[in-house]
Amino acid sequence: MAIGPAVWNVDSRTAREQAEHVHRIAATTVGAAERAPDAWTGGAAEAVAQAAWQFPSATRHTGLVKVQPRTPAGRPVAIWVDDTGRTVQVPPSAGERAFAAMTVAATAAALIALTAAGVVHLRLRTIEARSLSTWERDWERVEPGWSGRLPTQSGVDDD
Repeated sequence: MAIGPAVWNVDSRTAREQAEHVHRIAATTVGAAERAPDAWTGGAAEAVAQAAWQFPSATRHTGLVKVQPRTPAGRPVAIWVDDTGRTVQVPPSAGERAFAAMTVAATAAALIALTAAGVVHLRLRTIEARSLSTWERDWERVEPGWSGRLPTQSGVDDD
């Protein structure tokens, strides 16, 4: 299926373009680690600390960064920043990009399979309905003679 490789190629191209503008640098914590706000973590137990860093060259920045729980003040931590020195999300690894591509491909394959199954199901129901209709018409014609009953509709010439 071509969807997985296409997603991989787009994600890889995007990652290469982003790699030109994101940088892993060292920051120094200026406060002890605290529990991260739920908005940062989606409810996961993570820690943040106030930190300071310089990037580009002599431009000083401060802000909250994710750290390991119980990280003390004065500890160096690795962070990712953009060209202006603002913190950014960690770029996805090749494994994460591959997983995303496989997930998209598997989802697409499942949707195609479900759509095909739905079409086959509808077609079989249509065939069954036609078959039952034909059978009922034929039975209405044959049943009176087979059972010995008179037809329900008698014509003018019937005796």
